Amino acid sequence: MDVICVLYCIWKSMAIVNVVQVRKEFAERVLFSDISFEIGPRDHIGLIGVNGCGKSTLIQMIEGRLRPDGGFIAMSPQCIVACVEQLPKLSEDVKLYDFVLQAHEALLQCERELNEIVTRIETAGEEERRRLIDRQFRLMERFQQEGGLTFRSMTRSALLGLGFTEEELERPIARFSGGQVAKAMLARAILRKADLLLLDEPTNNLDVAAICYLQDFLSGYKGAYVLVSHDRAFLDASVNRVLELENGHLIATKGNYTRHVELKMDERQIAARRYQQTMKEIKRIEGIIAQQRRWNQAHNYVTIASKEKQIERLKEGLVPPEKDPAAIHFHFRGTEPSGNEIIDVRDLAVAYGNKTVFEHADLLIWKGQTVCLVGANGCGKSTFLKVLTGELLPASGHYRLGAGVRLGYYRQSSDDLDPENTILEEMQNAFPHALEGELRNYLGAFLFRGDDIYKRIGSLSGGERARIKLLQLVLGGANVLLLDEPTNHFDIASCEVLERALEAFGGTILIVTHDRYLVERMADRVVLLEKDGFVEPEEDEGSVFDRLMVRPVQRQERQPQDNKSNYYLRQKEYKAALAAAKQEICKTERAIEENERAQAQTEADIEKAEARGDFEGMQRLCIALGQLQNEENLLYEALERAENERAQLEKEGEA
Repeated sequence: MDVICVLYCIWKSMAIVNVVQVRKEFAERVLFSDISFEIGPRDHIGLIGVNGCGKSTLIQMIEGRLRPDGGFIAMSPQCIVACVEQLPKLSEDVKLYDFVLQAHEALLQCERELNEIVTRIETAGEEERRRLIDRQFRLMERFQQEGGLTFRSMTRSALLGLGFTEEELERPIARFSGGQVAKAMLARAILRKADLLLLDEPTNNLDVAAICYLQDFLSGYKGAYVLVSHDRAFLDASVNRVLELENGHLIATKGNYTRHVELKMDERQIAARRYQQTMKEIKRIEGIIAQQRRWNQAHNYVTIASKEKQIERLKEGLVPPEKDPAAIHFHFRGTEPSGNEIIDVRDLAVAYGNKTVFEHADLLIWKGQTVCLVGANGCGKSTFLKVLTGELLPASGHYRLGAGVRLGYYRQSSDDLDPENTILEEMQNAFPHALEGELRNYLGAFLFRGDDIYKRIGSLSGGERARIKLLQLVLGGANVLLLDEPTNHFDIASCEVLERALEAFGGTILIVTHDRYLVERMADRVVLLEKDGFVEPEEDEGSVFDRLMVRPVQRQERQPQDNKSNYYLRQKEYKAALAAAKQEICKTERAIEENERAQAQTEADIEKAEARGDFEGMQRLCIALGQLQNEENLLYEALERAENERAQLEKEGEA
């Protein structure tokens, strides 16, 4: 009967992924244990937790790159999975266009086989030639039905739509910035038409326009996805379930991130209240036992034994409230006074060689202000901070730092950390006059405890390096902070600690960020950097983000018709693609009708088997019904894709 119940649950839930009592260990440390959840065909899941809790590990296990040390992960065999990794391995030999084209590997393989058949037909004998021609016909039919005539143009359009230029399509993928690589990986995942997307910190290094593009895409995504992110605004807009890894266990809620926090707080308050009440009851009973012992009569010992058993039962059900995960805790040191005008920029221009990054930039920042600087990737925001610190010289114009200004600079990259140093050595080099015991205390507050301080910088994660740079900033005693994407490698808890510390900071702050939650919480002013300088709208002009959210799609210029044969060839390809799309729609609609009839018959057979008490028959039928319902979901997905492709082709035909 247990097997029947399990099969019945699977039939009802129709999950595409089932994670059952999964456990994972690294170097004798248990990351998590007894993790169980399911992913439905339409689930949009946010996966959160502190750095190092195992979020990326769990993503890799779902993808199949890592195996659990206990439990199992079952995935529907028809499920197509695409992953957007946080730190992908890139080859210098692969161009951007070819990298994204790998999303169509099945079509590329089919194309290679068709080319090979053409070559072999020329030298084949009569019998082999007939066999090759038959294979060629079947391959060509499948190639056309699966989008073989349009997949290259779709790939190019997706890249141009994400803001890449024609010239950039031929550039090696390894030479792009982190934000551009993230967009390329996103394009590849989108083009795979996956049933399940696994997104590991996809907004890291993306500018606001790309984040909005991703948010729009996910809001209309028909499949399932698991999103690892520390971007709270993005999570609120993108997920309908939240899974949080905390202290090796899983907390699951329905709703977005804000709702998750509310439910988690309520649950903790209830658990804490229940624990306190139980402890209070145990103390009350212990008082009764002490009183009975003082009376020292035979019947008193009967009462004592009864009360002790009562305490044992209460302790068996006693669950201490979960402790909050370890988080950094700090505050900035007291700041020295400065003048009222902190940064004064006049007609500033910055260039690399002959390329002007931006020009005619004017900006005045006053004492005590928190200014958030936003803009598209590559517009020069980080470059501007390097100009202010003296690392780069402007091409023209000038800037002035106010009296008494002491800058503290938080870099986006970790280039300023020596990978050969230990953590302690790095801190000692930065603060040679500090005592080792003092540095150990500070490192402990930033979660580097015990032998952790002897780890090499080169072996640390991005989040650990970010903590070291933040600690150096805290100890630097600056009264003006220049922060370049400070929340990029932090978990949500650390972001909140940083925000509280910045709110309590007595000086001036200039933040380069794409974190909309951070901007809304911290900014006195929001300034947009464009090619022609800084833009700061008036209150009645709307948000600076409104300008960044406009995403003009770059269209490929029409190539001149070199001759009529090319025109007729394109017309022939277009008509063939349109006919294939229409044929696919009819074929899929017929398959759906047949599937629905088969489901109805199978459900009737289940009822008959249940009435007969034929549990083995029910088991087989439940499995068959589950497979039919999986097939139905896939057929509807295929129908939607075919209808979208037909609509797109008809639109192109009208153009």
